[in-house]
Amino acid sequence: MRGTVAVFATGVTLFALNSESTIYEMVVGAYKVTLVAAFVPLVAGLYWKRATRQGALGAILAGLVVWVVLEIAAPEGLFPPQLAGLLASIAGMIAGSLLPQWYGVKTIER
Repeated sequence: MRGTVAVFATGVTLFALNSESTIYEMVVGAYKVTLVAAFVPLVAGLYWKRATRQGALGAILAGLVVWVVLEIAAPEGLFPPQLAGLLASIAGMIAGSLLPQWYGVKTIER
């Protein structure tokens, strides 16, 4: 855990030193990541009884992929990339939780 924190802190420090963004812009960017990757799994895990680990992984992957693709392709488009990422995260959570479970299923060995 300490190693992970040290590596992450070093990476963030290097990013901040080499970025021309203001601190406000960097904080906004950090909250976009939280919105598209963590918000839906957290809320679903707290309030939806059918939420699963597979659904959470689907939400994280779908949200991040859609958000990053739209940030690169059309950052100033008519549809904000973070909103599209949030909607994709919701869809990933629902689909991943309601589909048959492949991730985390224990098999019985005979």
